[in-house]
Amino acid sequence: MAKGKTLHICVTAGPYGNETPISLFRLVDTALDKGYNVNVLAYEDGVLLTSKAQAQHDDPIWKTNPEHHTDLGKAHNTTAEFVGRLLEKGKSDPKLNWYV
Repeated sequence: MAKGKTLHICVTAGPYGNETPISLFRLVDTALDKGYNVNVLAYEDGVLLTSKAQAQHDDPIWKTNPEHHTDLGKAHNTTAEFVGRLLEKGKSDPKLNWYV
């Protein structure tokens, strides 16, 4: 356990342009699991990671493979959904703060 330790992250990468958001989500998730408090500052395109205007969409390649679908039946989650799950996980100790 990393009692009392805090990880500060600044993210400028927006959704879907590269692997940075997924790496960020994995890092935050692992840090919370290890007991770190996490502060994320989303800056520039990074503020779009939490955009509620994103919509789930089908991916024609995976459309016929239900094992790749989310619980809503679409092939892709939005980055806002990933951030929402992390914020839910970080409501109590260890704590996640996400700043935009």
